[in-house]
Amino acid sequence: MSDDTLANQPPCRVGATAEDLAREADRAVLYGAILAAQRPGVRLKPNIAAAATALLPAVQSFLAGNDDEQAAYARSYAQACGAEAFLLSKIRVKG
Repeated sequence: MSDDTLANQPPCRVGATAEDLAREADRAVLYGAILAAQRPGVRLKPNIAAAATALLPAVQSFLAGNDDEQAAYARSYAQACGAEAFLLSKIRVKG
């Protein structure tokens, strides 16, 4: 990374590795998919919209409490990007 690029980075990203930034991007996609599941029709940021829309069926399945491949994929995705606790906190309690 050049000095100019570093100067334009927020302090929380200084020293972040490419892996850190990739996990952050994956978390943003997951958060977008969760938001879209909770608020259909929400406008997502253009840089995550396509990926979040692709992940949406898996997130919807997980949040609905299904025990299928889609739900398992959503949980694995969340685990891989360090956001499993966040995903689990969004499960609707049926009752």
